[in-house]
Amino acid sequence: MRSRLLFLSCLTVVAAGASMAAPPAPPPDAQVAGVVKSVSAGAMVVTTASGDVTVSLDAQTHVLKREAGAASDIKPGAYLGTANQSASDGVNNTATEVHVMANGPNVERQMDPQNNPGLMMTNGHVTSVKTTERGQEMDVDYGGAAARHVVVPQNTSMTRLVEVGASALQPGAQVMARAAAGADGKPLASYVLIEQHP
Repeated sequence: MRSRLLFLSCLTVVAAGASMAAPPAPPPDAQVAGVVKSVSAGAMVVTTASGDVTVSLDAQTHVLKREAGAASDIKPGAYLGTANQSASDGVNNTATEVHVMANGPNVERQMDPQNNPGLMMTNGHVTSVKTTERGQEMDVDYGGAAARHVVVPQNTSMTRLVEVGASALQPGAQVMARAAAGADGKPLASYVLIEQHP
């Protein structure tokens, strides 16, 4: 569940519902999650918990898939998102998962303010990294006054989000799409994450 929350945060997705009979166009940055029913030129139909939703695709739509990552993916200049637990000293914050991507927004915010206010989602560029007995220790520039220091233990969940193109979308694939209303009022995806292939 935490991994899904971080992926949604990394893609700056907010949840939106859809009606069974006539799904309304989602608001800006809405999430469409479900299983691909069909794919055609410029669109895909996604079966969601609330019914089928047609999502438009264009040349600017990024289609990504999740792959296993490694500690070697953490290097200066790399862009990543990490869920990390704040330390009492404010320095030795510990990552619970790391997702490396091509690029994205620099941001930091609480992931679960009610139940775990110290669990942070930090997205940004790695400014420095070194290997210590605790694992990889990195500084992440998320746009704040100072970089956030995060320790990545050896057993931390590591993945990469790799761009694969619209041709990778297949019926039966489980996806999450970030969409907004296009010029025609229909949902237009800016990002589609393939969570699981058929």
